[in-house]
Order: sequence, then C-alpha cells, then structure tokens
Amino acid sequence: MTYHCHTDNGVSLMAFTLPNFNLLCNIYTGPWNTAVLRIADQACNLAFSKRVAHFADFPIENESTQLMYLLLPPLVDIRSTLCGYIADSVEVPSGSGRIYFVAAVDDIGKGFSNEHRCATLLSASEPKFGTGSEYNGLFWPTPIP
Repeated sequence: MTYHCHTDNGVSLMAFTLPNFNLLCNIYTGPWNTAVLRIADQACNLAFSKRVAHFADFPIENESTQLMYLLLPPLVDIRSTLCGYIADSVEVPSGSGRIYFVAAVDDIGKGFSNEHRCATLLSASEPKFGTGSEYNGLFWPTPIP
C-alpha cells in the first residue's frame, strides 16, 4: 500500500509505502542462555536500509558492527535495553538459527496510516559478544540460511 501526504490544497508532497511483512520471526525475552519464547512466528521484514551500510560502535570487544533493521506491524511488543529491560533476542527467519540482539526500538510514521515498528538489530553470537557473555555457546549456522 502506498500512502500520500497532502497539503491543505491537496498537492501530494511525498509517498510512504508500508513494508511487506514477508518473513516470520521468533521474539525471545530474557538472557539468551535462559531465554523464553514470547512471540512465535511474528510477521516481519528484515531490512538493510537502502543498501547503505550503517555501522555502530560496539561496546563489547571494541568492535564496529553492521546494523540490520527489523520492520514489524505497529505496537508489536519487542524490547530493547532503552526500555529498561534486558534486550530481546530475535530469530529471523523463524527456525533459521540466525539470532539477533535488539539494540533499539522505535516507531516509523507514528500516527499515520503507514505506522510500523522498527527494531535495530545486531547479529548475536559468542564470537561477537565474547566468551562468558549471555550468548556463550551460540554460533550462527554455517552456511548462513
């Protein structure tokens, strides 16, 4: 669906497209080694932005890492540390073994008909977070599905 923003005189300023939620993901809560599946098979869209790599300084191991974006329908209960919780972990697509750490969550198009939620993700694994971390023993599948 495409939505248009109009001025008072009816002139179209720009179009906003609601994402196609073409994948399913599993949302886990709590530290990964004791995580509980909170939402199974949630419709989502795994995005890389507009094919422009966004990197963030990663506090563990002084590493820089590529960010991914998980687009979700409005108001999906997905949590980051910004909410004062232990951040959720997400498996995208469901059953793939590709686990991500939820770094941040916010809404896109809030209050408009194309509103949806965006979670900023970091790939999660023992090599990324370090031995002894909550992701101890977690490795991404090889090859990546």
